[in-house]
Amino acid sequence: MAKVWVKREIIALLFCAGAISAQDDITPFWRAVDSVSRSLGNSANDLYTDLSLLDTIKIGGETFPITWKSSDTLFLGHDGHVNGRFVGENKQVTLTATIHDGLSAKTQDVAIKVSIHGYEPYSNYLFAYFPANDNENIYYALSNDGYSFTAMNNGKRVVAADTVSIKKGLRDPHVLRAPDGWFYMVNTDMKSAEGWASNRGMVLMKSRDLINWKHATVHFPDKYKGKNFANVTRVWAPETFWDDTYDNGDGTKGRPLVYFSLLTNDGTIPYDKVFYAYSNKDFTDLEGEPQHFFDRGKSTIDMDIVYNPVDKFYHAFYKNEGDGGICKVTASSLMPKSGAASGSQWSKPSKALQQTTEAVEGAGVFKLINQNSWVLMYDCYMNGHYQFTSSPDLENFKFVQDTKTSGAFTPRHGTILPVTAEETTKLMKAFPTPDFEPRVIEIPDSIGVCDGKKVVGPCSGTKIVPYVKVDDGGWNESLDLKVAKGATVQFGPHPWDGKIWNWEGPNGFKSTTRENSLKNVDGDFSGYYTVVYTNETGCKSRARIKLVVDDPDKPYVEPDTSTIDTGKTEIAGSIARDLNFAGKVVRTEYFSVNGQMLKARPREQGVYIRKEILDNGMSRISKISIR
Repeated sequence: MAKVWVKREIIALLFCAGAISAQDDITPFWRAVDSVSRSLGNSANDLYTDLSLLDTIKIGGETFPITWKSSDTLFLGHDGHVNGRFVGENKQVTLTATIHDGLSAKTQDVAIKVSIHGYEPYSNYLFAYFPANDNENIYYALSNDGYSFTAMNNGKRVVAADTVSIKKGLRDPHVLRAPDGWFYMVNTDMKSAEGWASNRGMVLMKSRDLINWKHATVHFPDKYKGKNFANVTRVWAPETFWDDTYDNGDGTKGRPLVYFSLLTNDGTIPYDKVFYAYSNKDFTDLEGEPQHFFDRGKSTIDMDIVYNPVDKFYHAFYKNEGDGGICKVTASSLMPKSGAASGSQWSKPSKALQQTTEAVEGAGVFKLINQNSWVLMYDCYMNGHYQFTSSPDLENFKFVQDTKTSGAFTPRHGTILPVTAEETTKLMKAFPTPDFEPRVIEIPDSIGVCDGKKVVGPCSGTKIVPYVKVDDGGWNESLDLKVAKGATVQFGPHPWDGKIWNWEGPNGFKSTTRENSLKNVDGDFSGYYTVVYTNETGCKSRARIKLVVDDPDKPYVEPDTSTIDTGKTEIAGSIARDLNFAGKVVRTEYFSVNGQMLKARPREQGVYIRKEILDNGMSRISKISIR
């Protein structure tokens, strides 16, 4: 068969559509072989839920049966069901698909690496922050859900700046939980009362328990005397990232990489640029001179880096100082390729990601416990509150809430990290938090041992009993309510001794309590109230209660969840004329915009990819949006 040369993007599209194969023998069978691994999507890189496995593939009018075999059924069944997880680390399993050609009795094996996300043994969230420009000390707060926090230590500081800092001020704390068993904290060593150009270094701290900290300072004028780095006026918002590739020279690997923005008064660094240096082994100093890390061409501060195992990219969020907004760059490696210029590893910056028109800074990103859901938070520093957004892929973010800040809880630029139930207990003993009731999430029972490590079972959500009450009536189990205008409606689902409850509903309704009361309801209260319950093993279940208020002035209208095509697949050239996309649709699959396969048709607002598999072996791909 003659080879047809086309543009790279056309080839990529045709591969995605199952229309061309890497094999020289481009037959329906080899096209079927070529499409098997793509049917799993990116979720196989970091698996949270069961895989949907095809039992047949139809291409070119032929049907090819598929059988599957897992290399380790303790973790993944032959049917794609997640049977177990390691605690605290991922497990790689090989899933082998065998494609059968009934006409020729030919078979072909395709081995696919599947990474099963480890069970995260965490229960609560710890927020480390400083509260104000006139109170530059370290404070803690606790949360059950990662969004709503309660100040610890009866609203008093947990680290006193005047005991550890040269400038007697600690700002922008970043805390890293490292694989070596230590917590590492870095802080801006600065007293804002002395001016925004008064910062000359950072404070390095390490702890085993988040309570007792060893500390050291890095004062750039002394450390780098005689060099341009001695002339810094800003060493702002340092953070750490554990680089597991760093060779310690003693047979071990892994070291904190410390990155920060620098500005000098000698013209060598004319605006804030991001630099990095590795800490020494004891985390008491930096090794060598700072190295260039990222430069967007304008002042850049407050960088925060996370790694996403689904797309296998590092995502670096930062503030466009002077321009406003939180943007992001990505890289497949923290360091550039050999011989490439420093900083060249990063992509082009994204658009502004904040979901507000307010001035923002101090972006922080963390993942919710045992969920494939990321949180981007930022400090709305002009108006005294934090805003929280969420994303399934670190690409598309939606508003969640403006976190209440009042009384003892007034956070500025800080870090949130998950903590275990044991750590929460010890923290609350050291720093009393009488207004907070921790929701303890226990590790599931072990189902086996692999390589000497505990394997736990998958999540099994607890059934929600949707009890509701109208006015002075009794409690009834119902998911569909019709009430008169002015009524009082109460939601009181069971289990009554539940762990974590999260509600969302019409008119901006949000709640984290089990029972909720809606008083003097009118048409604005009509709609669907969704409740998510997290049980003692961290497994989630959902229920949705429909409430319709009989209000002639505000009649209820069922929401439109239909989809609208926003784009079409276009193929140019002679190849396009040879392809037939007019077949009958036999199956439809949906993906996030980064290629992660979804279990069902999406319902939440956003942009998605729809793949329609046709009975003639072709696939039709289009972009859809849900309003």
